[in-house]
Amino acid sequence: MTPDQYLAHLQAVYAAFQLSFHPKPPASEQDLAALAAALGPLDTELASFWRLTAGSSTDSTQPLFQRPGFVDALDLLTPPQAMAQALRMEKRAQRMWELAGPASQDPRLSGRWWHAGWQPFASFYGDIVLMADHHPGPEGQHGQIIAYVHDPDQICWIAPSFSAYLQASADSIDDDREEFLNGPLDEQEQAEL
Repeated sequence: MTPDQYLAHLQAVYAAFQLSFHPKPPASEQDLAALAAALGPLDTELASFWRLTAGSSTDSTQPLFQRPGFVDALDLLTPPQAMAQALRMEKRAQRMWELAGPASQDPRLSGRWWHAGWQPFASFYGDIVLMADHHPGPEGQHGQIIAYVHDPDQICWIAPSFSAYLQASADSIDDDREEFLNGPLDEQEQAEL
């Protein structure tokens, strides 16, 4: 699934519940360049997504992603938020290694808690962070999508590429659209009171 197809799908999901969907304007090339300077060359598909929108509206809760198989509704991080998230994860990595050892035994993953080639792009309050992985394990793929998940802390494999992740996210949202839109629907209900 391409980024523009995914955003069109989300527009239809929101419209089915009479909710407006107002993603932010595109990310600036300056912000994308700063993120690439900090984290290495950006995943091409992810950068294309940011060139369509830098995130959801700051005026209300408008999730853009879902972790396949779970009900977590995740927000798209702006490039500056992605850089800040990367710095937090880098600071936490050594402590996590000392407390828990390797982050994963999955051979598609490096086993590390942080790598500079990881590019955060979505988050659920920092407890779940989705990332494009440019330093996979021996059986992984360059550009695969991984997640840091808190409680229990672990790094998990999500999808083989960003486009495959978009399709999996859309499919997961379609399994229970109302649950995905729980935050925006609650906001709408409060506004009507």
